[in-house]
Amino acid sequence: MTSENANAFPLPAGVMEVAAAVSEDRFRLLVQSVVDYAIYMLDPAGRIVSWNSGAQQIKGYAAEEVLGRSFTLFYTAEDRARGIPARNLEVAAREGRYSEEAWRVRRDGSRFRALVAIDAIRGRDGRLLGFAKVTRDITARWRALERLEESERRFRLFVEGVPEYALCMLDAEGRVRHWNSGARRITGYESEDIEEASIERLFAPEEGITPARMFDEAVATGGHEADHGCVRKDGGRFLAHVTLRALRDEGGVLHGFACIIKDVSEQQAIEAELEDTREQLFQSRKLDALGQLTGGVAHDFNNIMQAALGGLEVARLQLARGDAPQADVYVAEAMRALERASQLTRRLLAFARRQPLMAACVELNGLVRSMLGLVEQTLGGEAELIVSLHDTPLYAMCDAAQFEMALLNLVSNARDAMPGGGRLRIAVLPVDGGGGELAGASLVVEDDGVGMAPDMAARAFDPFFTTKPLGQGAGLGLSMVHGFAQQSHGAVHLHSAPGAGTRVELHLPSCRPAEPG
Repeated sequence: MTSENANAFPLPAGVMEVAAAVSEDRFRLLVQSVVDYAIYMLDPAGRIVSWNSGAQQIKGYAAEEVLGRSFTLFYTAEDRARGIPARNLEVAAREGRYSEEAWRVRRDGSRFRALVAIDAIRGRDGRLLGFAKVTRDITARWRALERLEESERRFRLFVEGVPEYALCMLDAEGRVRHWNSGARRITGYESEDIEEASIERLFAPEEGITPARMFDEAVATGGHEADHGCVRKDGGRFLAHVTLRALRDEGGVLHGFACIIKDVSEQQAIEAELEDTREQLFQSRKLDALGQLTGGVAHDFNNIMQAALGGLEVARLQLARGDAPQADVYVAEAMRALERASQLTRRLLAFARRQPLMAACVELNGLVRSMLGLVEQTLGGEAELIVSLHDTPLYAMCDAAQFEMALLNLVSNARDAMPGGGRLRIAVLPVDGGGGELAGASLVVEDDGVGMAPDMAARAFDPFFTTKPLGQGAGLGLSMVHGFAQQSHGAVHLHSAPGAGTRVELHLPSCRPAEPG
C-alpha cells in the first residue's frame, strides 16, 4: 500500500495509541515469560530500568532491589577494578553490540559462568537511548566442557608419557588419527608423516595374517592381539606385539580402533639368551648329579666286573677239566653281569646327553622303578627309601629324561634336608579329574627332614634360591622341576613346615598309550 492510499483511509482517533499499548503489553508478557535468560534494559549510564523473571531467577534479585542501580552490581570485584563494565558499554555503543563469556556474581555472592550479550538501542535520530542486556547461565555446560578438556589433557599426558609403547588412534578405515611419542620413537615416523595414512604401512608382508584380517578379527571379536613383523621408516624390521581394540559407542556403532605396538625384538633376544643359559645350567646340573653318583657307580661297576671276571675264571677252569656244561653256567653268569653293566652305561649316557624336550606317553611306574638304582646311589646309605608304586599302569605325557632329572633333583634335595638320616617316600599316584575321569599322574617325593619356613617355601621354585651354604648348591634343582612341569602342561606343589619335612607333588597330564600295531 502506498502512502497516498494510507492517507486516503485515515484510522480513527486513538487507534494508533491502542495498538501501540497492546503491542507493548504483548512484548512485556513475552519477556517476562522467559525464565532461562536474564533480559533487562539499561539507560545510557548503565542503570537498570527493566527486569524480567529470568533475571530474578538467575541473579537472585527481585526487581525492586535492582531498578535504578548500576549494572556493575553483577560484575566480579576484579572486573570492576579493571573497568570492564564501562568498557563493555563503550564497545556496544561504538559497534552496536558486545558479547562475551565471563564470570558474574549472584545476590548471595556466588559466581556463575555467563554468556552475555549487550545491544545498543538508538532512536530514529541515532541518539543512544540505552542498552538491551541478555545473560544466560552456562555454568553446567562450562563445567562439563572443562571436565572434558581436563580429561583430554590427562589422556594426552598419559599417552605421551609412555615412550615404551606406540599408542595410536585409528578411524574406522584404519587411518591414523593420533600418534604418540612412543610411536615416533619406535617406528621413526613423525606425526605429519603418518597421520591420515593407513596403519598398514607399518606391517611387513608375512604369511598367515594380513592387516586387513587383523581389522576383520577386531571388528568381529572386539580385538586382536599377536606378534607381527613390522617395518620402521628407515626400512629396518622389528618384531612387535600388537594389540588392536575396536572402539564402539553404546549403540554398537564402530568409531575406530585403539592400536598398541610394543617392540619386543630385544625381549625376544633376551629370552632366547636366557633359554640358552637355562639349558647350559640344566646340563651343568646333570654333570653335578653325575659327579655325586661317581663313587656309587664305580662301586657298582667294580662289583659287576668282579662277578664277570670270577665267572669267566671258573668257566676257564671247568673247561680245563673238560666239564663244558658247567663252564656254560658260569659263562652265562658272566654274560648277565656284563649286560647289567651295559644297561647302567646306557642309562648314564642317556641321562647325561644334551637333547631337546621330547614329550611322549610314558608309564610312570616303570620309569620310577628303572631309576631306583640311581635314586639309591643319590640318597646314600643314611636314609631309608620307601617306594610305593600304583597297582595299575599310570601313563603321563612328558619327556622321560627330564622326568628322571626331576626325580633325582627332588631326591638330592630330600637327602640334603636329612643330614642325620631319615625316611624318604616316593609314590606314584593317580590324579582324579572328577566324575571318575583320570586327569593325570602324580609323582610324590616326601621327606621328614628339617622343612622350610613359609617365606622360604614361597621362594623355593625361584631360580638360584637355595637354603644351602655358599658353594654347596646352585639353587636350580626345584626351579628346573617347576620349569619341567610347566613345559609338560602340568603343575608342581610344595608343602613344607619347619621340623615337619617337605612334600613335593609333580602332576603331569594323562595320555593314552599307542595301541600295539
